[in-house]
This record gives sequence, structure tokens and C-alpha cells, in this order.
Amino acid sequence: VLIVLWTLVPFYSLIVTSITSTGSIGNLLPKQISFRLYYEVFTGTVGEHGILRYLKNSLVVCSISTLVVVLIALPCAYSFSRWSSRTSTTLYFGYFILRMLPPISLLIPWYLIINSLRLKDTYAGLSLVYVVFQLPIGIWLMKGFFDTIPQALEEAAWVEGATVFQTLRKVVVPLVSNGLSVTSVFVFVYCYIEFMYASVFSLTRVITLPIYVAGFSNPWESRFNLMLSAALISMIPMIILFLLVQRYIVKGI
Repeated sequence: VLIVLWTLVPFYSLIVTSITSTGSIGNLLPKQISFRLYYEVFTGTVGEHGILRYLKNSLVVCSISTLVVVLIALPCAYSFSRWSSRTSTTLYFGYFILRMLPPISLLIPWYLIINSLRLKDTYAGLSLVYVVFQLPIGIWLMKGFFDTIPQALEEAAWVEGATVFQTLRKVVVPLVSNGLSVTSVFVFVYCYIEFMYASVFSLTRVITLPIYVAGFSNPWESRFNLMLSAALISMIPMIILFLLVQRYIVKGI
């Protein structure tokens, strides 16, 4: 009960503050309920555009990044799982060097790379950064799922004349579909909430939701009511995503 309260009370306070017209923080019950703040967030009366534009940017970047990570991690993880050697082991652990470094330590090199490729403030540039950072975790997760598949199933397919890629596509991938769902959700969520790189590489055209929400606070004022309203709206896609893939995540675990 204490853990549930510790988790839900801040969330409840966030909801109350976003629908109260007084703008106060900390009230247990709203004195006067008003949805004006949500209207302003949707219509964009407080800025140049409404939240839907930034939601679209986040969904596009996250979808591209997740798709590319899964497509690359799938054959890589399968290879690392099935063909063990000193070289493959070195490569496998080499992928995790990126995960061992603080992300901010690579910010300047990444800025120089993206700027030289003229990908700044583009979907491709931000997606490229996310793919590189999430590929190690994608390979690690998928390798764990591939390790649970008996290799005898693949050998039976090879006896029937299937190639390695046919075996991967028709035999192995259907068996790790739950693992694909888990990996996709982890990658998508990270890209959806990432702030630092998005704040550097998205200027005007591909501003994502975290940057939009943080934009309600500046050195002159903090419009916390609008910020909380936008934060609640930004949670809706994640809620829908988890409702859709919840059973796959449970099976994958």
C-alpha cells in the first residue's frame, strides 16, 4: 500500500494541478475544475503550434529508430547467439562500450558528425543518434531470446533444405515474436522520453514532446499548469502502446 501511494500520489497531484483553474500546486482536491489548459495545449494558443505537431515528430522519430534497431539487431543477435568465437565475443562486448559511457560525453562528437552530414533538425539525424545508442540494448535483449530457442529446430530446417535466412525468417523469428515486442517497446520508450540529444539536434522542424513540455519553463516564467497538462497528454501514446503489447511483454519476461 505504501509503495502504491508513493507511486500514485505524485501522479494524482499532477492531474489535480492540470485541471485546477487557480494554478496552485499541492491541493488534494481542485477548488474549481477547468479544462482550459488542455484546450490551450491542443490549439497552440500559447505558442506557434499545438501539441499534436510535436507528438507527430516524436512518433515519427521513435518509429524510425525502433524499426531500424530491430531490423539490425535481429540478424546480429542471431549471429552472436549461434556462432561463438573469439572474434564474435569481442564484437559483442564492443557494442556495449557506448552503453558504458555517459551520453553527454559523446554529445560534441555527435554534434560534429550530424552537423557535417547536414542532418541537424531532421528526422534522419535524430533517428541516427537513437539507433546507435539503442542498438547495443536491442542486440543484448534479442540474443537472450535467441539463446532460449533449441538449435535442433534449426538443424531440422536445414535438413529439409532451408537456408540460414529462411530458417531465421520462418522458424526462429516466429518463436521470438514476444522478444521482438519487448525489445521494440524498450527502444521506443527510451527514444520517446530522451531529452538531451533532442534538445541539441531539434531546433524548429523536429522538436519532440520532451522539448515541447520543457519549453513551458524559461528564465522569466514557469507555466507549470500548461507543462503538467502537456505531460499528461504525452502519456497517452505510451498508455495505448502498453495496453496493446502488454500480453507480449509478460510472455517475453
